[in-house]
Amino acid sequence: MKSTNKIISVIFWLMASLHQSGAEDAQSSSPPTSLPGHLKPLASEATRLPVSVIQDFPSPYEFFRSYVYPSVPVIIKQGARRSPAFQKWTDEYLKNLPESQQLIRVEMRKVEERQLPRMNMPFAEFLDRYQTTDEYLVARVPDFLKKDVLIPPSLHCTNVTANLLETMLWVSSGGTKSHVHIDYVDIINCLFRGQKDFLLVNYTRYREQIVFDHPEGFYSSVDVERVDLNKFPGMRNLEFHEAKMQAGDCIYLPFKWIHQVNSFGSNVAVNIWWNHQAYVVPSPESCGKPDPGLSLADVSFPYHDQTNGDIQMDIHPELDFVRDPSATLTIFMDEKETDSLTEGQFLEYMDTILPRLELDDIWTEEALDAAQQIFLILDGDGDGKITSRDTDKFPVEINKFDSFSIKLGQKMMILGDIFDGQISKQKQEILRKLERDIPEDANTPPRDHSSKFRGTRDQTSMSKQEL
Repeated sequence: MKSTNKIISVIFWLMASLHQSGAEDAQSSSPPTSLPGHLKPLASEATRLPVSVIQDFPSPYEFFRSYVYPSVPVIIKQGARRSPAFQKWTDEYLKNLPESQQLIRVEMRKVEERQLPRMNMPFAEFLDRYQTTDEYLVARVPDFLKKDVLIPPSLHCTNVTANLLETMLWVSSGGTKSHVHIDYVDIINCLFRGQKDFLLVNYTRYREQIVFDHPEGFYSSVDVERVDLNKFPGMRNLEFHEAKMQAGDCIYLPFKWIHQVNSFGSNVAVNIWWNHQAYVVPSPESCGKPDPGLSLADVSFPYHDQTNGDIQMDIHPELDFVRDPSATLTIFMDEKETDSLTEGQFLEYMDTILPRLELDDIWTEEALDAAQQIFLILDGDGDGKITSRDTDKFPVEINKFDSFSIKLGQKMMILGDIFDGQISKQKQEILRKLERDIPEDANTPPRDHSSKFRGTRDQTSMSKQEL
């Protein structure tokens, strides 16, 4: 558990590092009164584009080809109505469950403030009091409720369910306002009660503009009700995508998209997270016949189960490098039996920690330029190679935000984003070819209750090249 928390903090630190560099130079000379939206609610005077709406969950092939890999958010109207939770989860029903005496974690203030302490209390007690207090619930979906939430059909493939990470339950009386933040996973959020408004910003487009001043939580402390555009110049001139959800709707939030969420009325929602960087390709072999009864209870969630404290390191090996570049580079040099790394050898090291999935042309000119900038940061004495003279001077604590760490984190995130864009394009093309070869009825196969996907992590997976 300690290892997982430490790695999570590295992810948070990494995102903050990306945006903090150059923030001081972003200050505008415009007087405060002339800045559109200054000291007003977030996006109140910004361009707002509607998020696309579809009427049903698409096939896995279409979903990954049209939304996941192009990084396109989408609302699935009435997608949450499929789940028994939509009808069953009244407060009275939930309170009367024997398991409702289990402890859950409660947030103490609806306008998100992550520095405040949290309280643990029985689920039933929370349900008795949350409508008249400033409290709300954010917790892993308890095991006794998982059977009431169905897995979206777009995820009904063994190589997709094998990469599910976590599922979270949100309950409030409305009026909650989240920080501006990023989740480093793909998400489907399904709303069973109330309304939610999402303000989304394309991460890739603005990755060098927005400053996340809280590395421990992937978020900005900007007051979303009264945005100070002088203190947070990165919030200026953003183009937002707006999604207005009603009870029964689901929304897909792409990997790395910046978002801020407001809730209205009594609210109940569930998030499903999966590992984007597994880069799965749905196929007839992995998808088979969808099971309309497949629920959260039928699949595994490693973040939830905590069966592997190093699961996030397995997913993001580049984080170990950012956390301790001296140690990881030294290990690599020992393996290569060398006491220094040239730029070419450093690229070999990057190949070992960044996803590429056998994509031969991953090292584009843009990627090589980003890698060279990282090499120059590490080559502190400028002699054209990384040696112990350089690594001995690297910071040893990732929370110490010196210029070295800020620049390293920023350039690593840029390089990772370049790789992700390249790989995602490849996966889209594979899916286009795959769909052309799939018979028309294979996209909407007959429904079947005969199989569940529990334990799919141990089932035969696609080859690395297929993935």
